[in-house]
Amino acid sequence: MFRSARPVLFAQGSVTVALACVALLSSAAQNLQVPQDIQTLLAAHQYVEAEQALQRELQRAPDWDVGHLLLAQIYNATGRYEAAERSALAAIRRRESVDGFLALAVATQHLGRLNESIGWLEKAANRQPDNPEIYKVLGLDYALGGNLVECEKAFRRAAQLTPQNWEFHYLHGRALYELRLYPESEKALRRATELNHQSTRAWTALGQTQELLYDPAAAEASYRKALELCGAQTRECAWPLMQLGFLASRRKGMREAEQYLRRSIQARPEWAKPHFYLGKTLASLGDSQGAIAEMEAAVRLDDSRSEYHYQLSQFYRRLGDTRKAGEHIARYQALADLERKRKTPADFSAP
Repeated sequence: MFRSARPVLFAQGSVTVALACVALLSSAAQNLQVPQDIQTLLAAHQYVEAEQALQRELQRAPDWDVGHLLLAQIYNATGRYEAAERSALAAIRRRESVDGFLALAVATQHLGRLNESIGWLEKAANRQPDNPEIYKVLGLDYALGGNLVECEKAFRRAAQLTPQNWEFHYLHGRALYELRLYPESEKALRRATELNHQSTRAWTALGQTQELLYDPAAAEASYRKALELCGAQTRECAWPLMQLGFLASRRKGMREAEQYLRRSIQARPEWAKPHFYLGKTLASLGDSQGAIAEMEAAVRLDDSRSEYHYQLSQFYRRLGDTRKAGEHIARYQALADLERKRKTPADFSAP
């Protein structure tokens, strides 16, 4: 029996390392004659057209459990988790299956109901105890619940079951990094890069670990490899660019760090973290107004981080704006109180 993710529901995290449900139909489901046109649409990731075709089929055959399951998987893949939960429940009411339980686990995970997600994974494991996808989703549940010890165990189990899957080694390496087991993390992440030499995420995570093993030259090489790989996929470049900014701030100076952080923001403007660190960098360069603008942007994008509010309160205090300083210190104190009462969730999205 799996452990509970957490005693109470914490703030919901965002996980984009989601189960690619539509691509994971079991052989049993495939044998139930999914129409060829729908199979073709799903293979091409034409989810809107596939959804419409499935709904037409379900109007003719409302008890077609595979149709409900496929809809649930499409809804998970496109971020419509409440609809995914409804369709997956409709599927398992007609016929219980591991795929149905996995679809429910993914949907409830994204809806922030982690213990329910684990409950569905237990049902799946009772049928297929050696299914590695179960342990992948379980590891993400534990990560969001802040239970990194159980998270690491789940990802390790997934990697043991499918040792040629690079993503399982990547996730295991990220969990080991969060546990500060850096040599073990480096080993897992290096294996991930060996299995998928083209993964921007794996190279960036490896660089993080190498930094903490006091090898900045190797870390920079890993970040630059990630940057080379992301190419035109600008959003994926945001993480290695931010890491190069951190590294530059320690080795080459704040002006070079500023340039990397600005490029990170250009690559992924909706990500709060590089805005925050650019604000800190600008402050160290004496640009108080630029620093405040970037930190305000970080707060607009993610109001849940106590450190963002604390830094803003200090800037406004130094500028003599006691009202804004007071607003942000009050928000900081409220968030800090919450953080002390709960385990900190780990987000293994990118990143």
